[in-house]
Amino acid sequence: MIWHTHQTHRQLVRAAASLTAIGALSGCFGFLGGGGTSSDYAITANRTTYSRGNVGEATIRNVSGKRLEYNLCPRRLERKNNKYWVVAYEWPTSGSACTTEARSLDKGSSVSSLFDIPTGVPTGTYRIVFTGLSDDDGRTVEPDRASTPSFEVR
Repeated sequence: MIWHTHQTHRQLVRAAASLTAIGALSGCFGFLGGGGTSSDYAITANRTTYSRGNVGEATIRNVSGKRLEYNLCPRRLERKNNKYWVVAYEWPTSGSACTTEARSLDKGSSVSSLFDIPTGVPTGTYRIVFTGLSDDDGRTVEPDRASTPSFEVR
């Protein structure tokens, strides 16, 4: 009976460890992805490498079957720190503001936005997250689906 209890406990520990590993891996895919692909938007950047002080351009294309609302003013530059994305810079900057006006993007249409790579950011892996994109239900699109693919800053 003691062997059976010990064996059952060992099996439970292994099962719990397996479930934890599976959960961790599935949760990490949002941090590893190339970004910008959802059922509503396809987002690209004009380069894969920028120097500090450069200006980049992102293109946001409506890939849904509906007209979508967006505001490209509120956005942030995020830097990859280990496996997590952390905010490195945010627009609008202190002392400025974005309009709250939403614009419409017809299905199949694209819009472009310029973004700065601030001179003071460290080198590393970055992405731009557009926090003013709405899905076809009017909800804000999650960061991993509202970002450019990752790029390098040197």
